[in-house]
Amino acid sequence: MRRRRQHIDQLEEKVLKIYPNTYTFSKNLAEQTVSSNSDRLPVAIVRPSIIGASIEEPCPGWVDNIFGVTGIILPVSMDIVKVLSAKKDANVDIVPDFVVDSMICAAWHVTLHPNNNVKVYNCTNNAYPLRWGQMIDTLVQCNRETPMNNVLLYPFCLVIANKHVYNILNIFLHILPAFIVDTFLKLSSRKPIMMKGNKRFNKLIASAYYFSTHEWTFYRDNISKMMVDVETLKDSEVVKLNRCMDWKKYIASYTAGIEKFILKEKSKSIDARRRRLSVLCWIHQITQVLAITLSLAIVSYIIC
Repeated sequence: MRRRRQHIDQLEEKVLKIYPNTYTFSKNLAEQTVSSNSDRLPVAIVRPSIIGASIEEPCPGWVDNIFGVTGIILPVSMDIVKVLSAKKDANVDIVPDFVVDSMICAAWHVTLHPNNNVKVYNCTNNAYPLRWGQMIDTLVQCNRETPMNNVLLYPFCLVIANKHVYNILNIFLHILPAFIVDTFLKLSSRKPIMMKGNKRFNKLIASAYYFSTHEWTFYRDNISKMMVDVETLKDSEVVKLNRCMDWKKYIASYTAGIEKFILKEKSKSIDARRRRLSVLCWIHQITQVLAITLSLAIVSYIIC
C-alpha cells in the first residue's frame, strides 16, 4: 500500500510539471479516451470554460454548489474576503446555463457534418469578456447597492497579482482579523470558525492562482458554425447560444442566487440591510483613520 502511494505521488509530480493540476490532466485523459473510441459514431466534445450560476433556467441565479468561481464569489459577496490573488485584466471566463443548450445543439450538429475527426465546441465568453478586476469591482458595487442579509464588514476587495504582496495583505486583512474574531468566540464559549474558513479560502486561492493570473483565447469556429446552422431552424429561439451578457445584471443575480440557494437565507427588507451597511461604513472609515494614525505614529517613533 505504501509503495503504491509512493508511485502515485511520483506520477502526480510528473503530471504537475506539465499540467497546472490533476483535474486538467484528467479532463485531457477523458478527451483522449473519447477520441480513441470515436471511429464508429459521430462524436462531439463541448468544452465549457468556468460554469457559473444560471442566467435563465431553471431560474436566474440558480446555483447548487460552492465549487469553482462560486467559491470565490460567495465570500467576497459576504464581505469576508478583502484581498484576492488574481490578475486584474485577465479574463475570468464564466459561462452560464447556455452550456446546456450548446451540448444539445452539438449532439445535433455533429450528425449534420459526419467525419472521422472529433469536433470540439469551445463554449466560452470570448465575445463578451469579463475581467477579474471588473468582476470584483462589480461584486463590491452590487454588495453596496443591495447588501446581503448578514453582511459582516463594509464591502471592498483588492485584486493583487503579485504573490508576495498578496501574502502580506492576506496576513493583515484575513489572518489577523480571523484570529481576533476566533479569540472572542473562544472567550464567549463559542466555536471558532474564522481561521478554519480562512484556511479553506487560501487553499482555494492557491489552487486557482494559475487560472486567475493567466488567460487563454479559445477558437470558436465550430460553435460559430453551429450557431449559423441553428438560426436556420424554425424553432431556433428554443435554444440560446449567443447571448449579449450584461455582467452587472448577471453578477447581481449570481449573488442573489447564492444567498437564496446556497445560504438559504430569508430576504430582509432592503432598508434594514442598508441601515446595517451604513453602520458598517462608519466603522470602516473609523478603522481606516485609526490604522493610518497608528501607522504614522509608528513611523514617527522609528524616525525620531
